Amino acid sequence: MKSLPTLIKLASQRVNEQRLRLAKYEEIHQKLKNDIKRQEDNLKFEAERAKSDPMLSLQYGRYAQEVEERIKTLQENRLKNETKLMEEQNRLSMLFKEQKTLEVYKDQQQEKIKKEKEKRDQNNMDELAARLKKYSYS
Repeated sequence: MKSLPTLIKLASQRVNEQRLRLAKYEEIHQKLKNDIKRQEDNLKFEAERAKSDPMLSLQYGRYAQEVEERIKTLQENRLKNETKLMEEQNRLSMLFKEQKTLEVYKDQQQEKIKKEKEKRDQNNMDELAARLKKYSYS
């Protein structure tokens, strides 16, 4: 029975470690989303500038192509990260279920021990009452 609290503690540590890993992937995911948005905003801004300046419009095509390639690369990285993020979320869910199962088992064991103790105490009280009754009639 002493090993059960140790198992629960280890399970809790694994859950906490997994939460940290998940947070890293969420941070990367948010950074990639922000980078994509920033690139798209820059592209729109430069498109507006190119409309007003003929010299800029000559260079805009090449610039737009480079930015679109960066956006494409960022989106691919985001999709890869999303896959890892989902895997890490599933792993966290699994670890949490394991921890919860151990905690429920511990609670059940404690309840069982409590009931057994109450039953022993009741038997002792019944036996004591029977002896007192026996001696009171003697």
